[in-house]
Amino acid sequence: MDDLLGWAGRLGAGEVVGGAVLFNVGLLVAAVLGGGLLVRRFGDRRVAPPPGPVTAGEAVLVAVAVLLNSGVGVAGWALWKAGWIHLSGALGLRAVLDLLLLTVVMDALMYAGHRIAHRRRLYRLAHATHHRQVEPRPATLFVLHPLEVLGFGGAWLAVLLVREVSAAALGGYVLVNLVFGLLGHLGVEPLPARVRRLGVFRWVALPMFHVGHHLDPSVNLGFYTTVWDRLFGTVDPAYDRMRHADHPAAAAAPDALRSAG
Repeated sequence: MDDLLGWAGRLGAGEVVGGAVLFNVGLLVAAVLGGGLLVRRFGDRRVAPPPGPVTAGEAVLVAVAVLLNSGVGVAGWALWKAGWIHLSGALGLRAVLDLLLLTVVMDALMYAGHRIAHRRRLYRLAHATHHRQVEPRPATLFVLHPLEVLGFGGAWLAVLLVREVSAAALGGYVLVNLVFGLLGHLGVEPLPARVRRLGVFRWVALPMFHVGHHLDPSVNLGFYTTVWDRLFGTVDPAYDRMRHADHPAAAAAPDALRSAG
């Protein structure tokens, strides 16, 4: 890992910009292709209505999000080169602990930011753009107002400015964010009931958790976990019944979601 950091430190600005764009395009392609496979494989476990055709507006927002995410990555590299962000080459337990800490901190910040984004005036300003996608598809992960993309990126960079983290943990967090974001916008529930009923999934957010938020924006504001929703009373009261149900398809509409189980 130290060799990789050394290589990254020798890159020129143009190489970093090009690499950041290619990397983020790769994340988009992986999400769309991987998500498409999951939707086809688990189409009989749909928890949201099937989406319609991709609109031109969605495509533009996706492209802008990819470019802005690339810019956030370049900014992070510049801050690291300037000595503001500190990365270590640590692996093993240290990397795992760093990944857990980074995920928990970002989960808390994203929950707080999400609640603020749902305040009426701010909602109309930016977050309403994402909520037009009532029927999510894998690419919906990237259908965000530019202000939200920059807000998430800014929060991420702010956390990295506070404490040194393992570069491996940083890469792991990018993967965690992609996986949870993708699963939450599939519109299907890949996990069978016997897995969903495990105790860990009381706290780790299932795909249907974020789908429930798209169907009813007043509930399920968390991303990676249900911890903050349970703590602050914003978890959907039907969520655990849905999680235990053999057939969670009643999540296809808010009223059905509430009466399911």
